[in-house]
Amino acid sequence: MNRLKGRLNDGFGKAIITLISGSLVAQAITILVSPILTRIFTPTELGVYALILTAESLFGSIICGRYDASIVSEPNKKNIYPIIKLSVLITLIFSIIASLGYGFFYFVMEEEYRSYSYAIIFIFVMLVLNGLIRILEAYNNRYKEYKVMTSVYVLRTSVQNFGTVILGFLKFSVFGMLISHTAGMFFGFKKQSTTIKPHLNEIWASSKSEMVAVMKSHYRQPLYSAPAMFANRFSYASIMLFVESLFGLTALGFYSISYKVLGLPLTVMSNNIAKVFFQEASREYDETGKFINSFKKTSIILFLIAIPMVLSLYFLAPFAFEIVFGSGWNQAGVYVQILAPMFGIRLIVNTVAFGLQVVKKQHLELGLQLLFIIASISCFIIAKLMALNINQYLMSITVLFSLIYIIYYLFVMKYAFGERK
Repeated sequence: MNRLKGRLNDGFGKAIITLISGSLVAQAITILVSPILTRIFTPTELGVYALILTAESLFGSIICGRYDASIVSEPNKKNIYPIIKLSVLITLIFSIIASLGYGFFYFVMEEEYRSYSYAIIFIFVMLVLNGLIRILEAYNNRYKEYKVMTSVYVLRTSVQNFGTVILGFLKFSVFGMLISHTAGMFFGFKKQSTTIKPHLNEIWASSKSEMVAVMKSHYRQPLYSAPAMFANRFSYASIMLFVESLFGLTALGFYSISYKVLGLPLTVMSNNIAKVFFQEASREYDETGKFINSFKKTSIILFLIAIPMVLSLYFLAPFAFEIVFGSGWNQAGVYVQILAPMFGIRLIVNTVAFGLQVVKKQHLELGLQLLFIIASISCFIIAKLMALNINQYLMSITVLFSLIYIIYYLFVMKYAFGERK
């Protein structure tokens, strides 16, 4: 216990506590608002909304070509500014391509969704904002501005959730949810950009040759890390798409609430702790050729969070969902019960997965992430051929994904102990 207190009293532990506390506050708001949403929106409306936000989930993490991660790890300060400019340009180009491609496939070609064709504009704006937020978060992370990151996240989440409730009561339906989500992303930019603002002239003055130089220097990011991250996001986004395809929009609405209560908070928590881990592990590896101390400290904290969380959700979710969200929503609680063990393992592994970037093993990261896509597609095919019900389908996801995560963790552990080659 004293050793754990020591870990939490150092800068590493304080940074994690700062980010976790913000995540907990923000997700507490989300959970408190969710019972209202299930009473003012139908499962079908929530399903359409989830389908639209899946575009942001799919492409948001790679919108900068993963060069945003290089803002944190780049040892030479003068290279940061061309990386930022490069990230902005990639964001704008990729946002146009992704929004048109996804939007055309779902909201032009699919007749039942054509009335939501305005979603294409929202997807473009969300992706651009997502890229800018990631760039600012990376810059904040580099300079350990964790309180800024936390306060901004709480602000955005609050605006998005309460805005959704207000517009929901005004009968704005899916359009209102999108307005609230997108508007909320604008909040906090001023506070988040305080440190970077004095350097804007240096950023825009970065020459083409400087951007080409950092592009080549960090070529592993778009070549391996971006496809790996896309594979990771696709493996989960595909569950949304496959649930809609196999079981319909109503089932997707139930699943979207279960993911909002379970998957989204854990993803946010994992991402926040991962930012601290990545920053600390990068510095440790530069100095020692290992990142074992960062790996151990992070793993201990994550296990202490994951184990009680999984047990609580497994035994209480169906009962709690029926009470909190209203009659009929216990089915979403059953989904949480099935998926909880996998999400607990995911919380741990996704956080320390940045270790493969620290040791420049992005090609291995890509290979491991592709396994999730293979598993997701395999579960879809099996469910289709064997006419599985949704509970059986989600159970197959839990089993296969959990096995892959365990393998992933063992690889990261191996390199945490390893020496610089």
